[in-house]
Amino acid sequence: MVLDLDLFRPEKGGDPEKIRANQKKRFDDESLVDKVVDNDLKWRQCRHKADNLNRLKNNCSKAIAEKMKARVLIDKEMAENEKQLQDFEIERNKALGEIGNLIHSSVPISNDEDENFVERLWGDTTSKKKYSHVDLIHMIDGIEANAGADVAGGRGYFLKGPAVLLQYALVQYALQKWSTLNYTPIYTPFFMRKEVMQQVAQLSQFDEELYKVSGKGSEEQYLIATSEQPLAALHKGEWIPEGSLPKRYIGISTCFRQEAGSHGRDTRGIFRVHQFEKVEQFTLTSPFDNKSWEMFDEMIGNAEKFYQDLGIGYRIVNIVSGALNNAAAKKFDLEAWFPGSGAFRELVSCSNCLDYQARRLLVRYGQTKKMNAQTDYVHMLNATACAVTRVICAIMETYQTEDGILVPPVLRQFLPASLGEKIPFVKSAPIEEEESKKVKKHKEGMKKKQPAGDASKQFTEPSSITATISTNSHELFRFAKIADHDFFHGAVNSDVIDGLIGEKLGERDQLKTNYTLGRSPHRLYDILRTV
Repeated sequence: MVLDLDLFRPEKGGDPEKIRANQKKRFDDESLVDKVVDNDLKWRQCRHKADNLNRLKNNCSKAIAEKMKARVLIDKEMAENEKQLQDFEIERNKALGEIGNLIHSSVPISNDEDENFVERLWGDTTSKKKYSHVDLIHMIDGIEANAGADVAGGRGYFLKGPAVLLQYALVQYALQKWSTLNYTPIYTPFFMRKEVMQQVAQLSQFDEELYKVSGKGSEEQYLIATSEQPLAALHKGEWIPEGSLPKRYIGISTCFRQEAGSHGRDTRGIFRVHQFEKVEQFTLTSPFDNKSWEMFDEMIGNAEKFYQDLGIGYRIVNIVSGALNNAAAKKFDLEAWFPGSGAFRELVSCSNCLDYQARRLLVRYGQTKKMNAQTDYVHMLNATACAVTRVICAIMETYQTEDGILVPPVLRQFLPASLGEKIPFVKSAPIEEEESKKVKKHKEGMKKKQPAGDASKQFTEPSSITATISTNSHELFRFAKIADHDFFHGAVNSDVIDGLIGEKLGERDQLKTNYTLGRSPHRLYDILRTV
């Protein structure tokens, strides 16, 4: 993935200062431009010298024998020059590969992602709901997290039951939808040869994202992080005739990511995992007449319509220059509103990479190069259609009810009829299960402390006494001595509790303050037991 070298050559109409300014907008290393210019100049000087030495050598080969000594000297100098030629080319190309694409004029210039510009919103993007996706996947019994971590390590998981059905319903719906939009479905390889991966991935991805595959052969291979990578290489080394553009693909693959740069983030649930299914849009267009920018609008529009069909609220954000990857000239993210988490989370990234990827992969525009004509390269664009586990998270938070998860209407045709319109909760939320265990342990501990013969001090189950409670604070206090904390959930008016605090604990200002600040029935129970 590289820029055109002629952009660094003033005599070819290039402007190194423009590239330097672009690096500054990306908040990236400007000195890389100087390395490219310097090493390219030295490389061209060596190339010119090599041409001259070749001419001298050819002249010597036609000369008489006494001039053969000069030819030997020329051979030696040619070998030294060839070594320099290779060294300068390596240094130039190394720096060139680290310089980012020219960013579009509409990209916000900032290195702070809080300054991403919100282009538009759709649907409900403000409501709050009780549970997050971490709770909900457990409540529908859709994951075996502990077993997954034990088998596969951190972020490992077994997806099961209704979550698996949702996964393949989403894949089916996405493939169906994009097929009707003239996108060709394509199932990609899951791993790539190192030399090809280097042409489509940044160097940083090899450290933070990609898994290396070890096999019996000596050839290095890497698992794909997205089907964008093999799709970009699909037409490697080809000439694409104008009449066959644009090419539209909808790729489906399993994706593998180390997430080394996300240590400690989203460690629970299935939002950020090492392995997941993803449906990806990928297109190739003409480099002329703003065709790629028209395609950019089409692709983000496709994604918006998909999430509108699912009924998931979202916003479209224009990503700041400092957060763009090297290949992207511009990137829009679709961030869904997660009402259980109370936050926007990224579901889609849509990027126009212009000819940045195609140049390295030699995917050229037209039939073949005409004599002395400039070589043009196709433009490549990519956009998420459906990163399945993330979309499942968004669906669960958006469609949660008191007793289950409603299935979005557009997905019901892909699910078993026995499931109906709702996935029921079959477990309590993890936090509630944990609290229940603590309460049970606490009750058992208190029972052990009671004298065997003192029946008047034995605890009574809340369910047997709540119906008899009046608003009399003395009665409340008496029952608080024998009831566990569950008794206070919705059973007692807060004014009654405040009256009890004032009547029985008025002299304990600190305890009263603690209760008033927290208004926690757990805390109240602790206070009452001290009286």
